[in-house]
Amino acid sequence: MKNDIKCRLKKLRNFIYNEKTREKCRLQDEKHKSIFTRNRKIPFYDILLMTLNKQGKNISFEIRDYELNKKGEKQVNYTDEAYLKQRRNLNPDVFKEMNTLYLKDFYEKPKYIKKKKGYILCAIDGSKIEIPNTPKNREVFGSEGNQYKRNTARALISGIYDVENHFFLNVQINRTDSNEISLAKENIVEGNKIIGKNKEILIFDRNYPSMEFFNWLEENEKKFVMRLSSNDYIKERESMKNNDEEKNIEYTYARLNKIKKSNNSLYEKIKDKKGIILRITKIEIGNKKEECLISNLSKEEFSEEDLKEIYEKRWKIENSYNSIKNKLKIESFSGNLPQFIYQDIYAQIVVYNQIQDMLNTGRKIKKSLKGKEYKINEGKAIGLFKEKYIKIMLINDVKQAIKELEKLEKEMEKYTSRIRKGRKSNSREWKPSNKYRTNYKTSF
Repeated sequence: MKNDIKCRLKKLRNFIYNEKTREKCRLQDEKHKSIFTRNRKIPFYDILLMTLNKQGKNISFEIRDYELNKKGEKQVNYTDEAYLKQRRNLNPDVFKEMNTLYLKDFYEKPKYIKKKKGYILCAIDGSKIEIPNTPKNREVFGSEGNQYKRNTARALISGIYDVENHFFLNVQINRTDSNEISLAKENIVEGNKIIGKNKEILIFDRNYPSMEFFNWLEENEKKFVMRLSSNDYIKERESMKNNDEEKNIEYTYARLNKIKKSNNSLYEKIKDKKGIILRITKIEIGNKKEECLISNLSKEEFSEEDLKEIYEKRWKIENSYNSIKNKLKIESFSGNLPQFIYQDIYAQIVVYNQIQDMLNTGRKIKKSLKGKEYKINEGKAIGLFKEKYIKIMLINDVKQAIKELEKLEKEMEKYTSRIRKGRKSNSREWKPSNKYRTNYKTSF
């Protein structure tokens, strides 16, 4: 195990048990200034660890699992109501700070960062999640109709995901009808606080191309690759003489008028300009289907094949959403209040990143049997992590905690699945399958 993972464990432990964190746990208003000021039956660090320990059970059994199985207590000495009262007063941002602290340690050590030609590859995408269908949640997060024309509460999460190092740098939670480009900008700004001076290439799907966003990315000196939909920039695409050209995306009257309505300051800045020079590249993906990418990557640095390879890595963020929903049970919330939704999502992003950090050390395990390659099974690794990691965090002796962490990693390496090279990710499609399929049974 790399010593750096041990270092990150120590930093996280110090943060959770630090008295300064007690202040961060409080919601910052007059009403909550006396919350978490004393250690009662449930100290602030127990609240944090119990939230990270979320198993997807009802509250009574969540508490029971933590107190009896993780802490080794003989009985639970407080009620569900007492625990939930403390959770109502817990500031969700404390988990965002945990995530930043943990990942900054990784990105400050360049020799471990996987890159493409010196760039970190970051996919940005949104995903709608199921949340408790209460009037309050429909008010705060919005709702969507289903086949029975019933409005059900949904929230939109937008994430920036390092596809090679397998970390969520930042997640934004907002209304289901939120503007995904606005959330993407927040992802980028917050993600940059973690990766620091490292350069990145941002990868987007078809929901993101817009003149306004192109300008924002250029102004902020961001490299990007986006997939175009069939209706995007038809004139420029039809004028192409080969499959890879730099084109002037014209500021036509219609395009300028659209920008004027949504961003007048940008309109004033660009209204007298002819357009923006970007690269359009035609590629084949999937079943030899032609798609168009638009980017600001130079031909000298990135070939057509490079662009295709970079874009095709975007599917990894969809896999990660599948993992947090179906393997980490992120949609099984601790309670109905919006506060719990923020807390649970941010907390499980911290857990997901810790698991990926451990998997990164043994992501490919070569087997001599017929030269086949295997990797640690993510689902089983999640189960082991959920079973043992919080116990490790509760060990007072740091050296002993490190030894137990090493044992956990070795145990994870026992559960492997074969790497099947060349396998492509299926495009999103609806299938009338059962919610609890045999190949998606959870490991905790």
